[in-house]
Amino acid sequence: MTGSGRAPARLVWAVDLLGVRPDDEVLEVGCGRGVAAELVCQRLGSGRLTGLDRSATAVAAAEARNAPHVAAGRARFVRAALGSADPASLGTFNAVLAVNVNLFWTDPAATELDLLRRLLVPGGRLLLVYEPPSRDLLERLDTTVTGNLRTAGWSCRSRRGGGEAPLLGVLATPAG
Repeated sequence: MTGSGRAPARLVWAVDLLGVRPDDEVLEVGCGRGVAAELVCQRLGSGRLTGLDRSATAVAAAEARNAPHVAAGRARFVRAALGSADPASLGTFNAVLAVNVNLFWTDPAATELDLLRRLLVPGGRLLLVYEPPSRDLLERLDTTVTGNLRTAGWSCRSRRGGGEAPLLGVLATPAG
């Protein structure tokens, strides 16, 4: 890894589940300090990652952690909330990743899901990953997230993962 320290298991699992291909254009919503971004960039060849976060501190940390990827044109980081991001400046993507972004389960997030639908190329995929504080919450979280996605017109399937920690991954594509 370019940055310091090992990546948390939830991020390794998420990037594995996303199935990043060398030519993918990937959007990470809520990129934080850029740890998952670094894992994605290590799998890219001609592809590119755009990390989006509303925190200036997080974006600066992600840029620093991924400086070699930014310099190579493989990564860029944008300070914006998903709902207020300019779609024209973001581009289009094969894959979108969001880890522990509460927006998609605490709120139907119709505006943001409509934006993601426009940002994804045909056949593109959205992966939402959550690590709830207890296994007891997995079923409720799964039901809520998949229900919100289906209500907004997405097809989805969920996967459970993780060793010691409970993990939920919901892979979705725009329906129709």
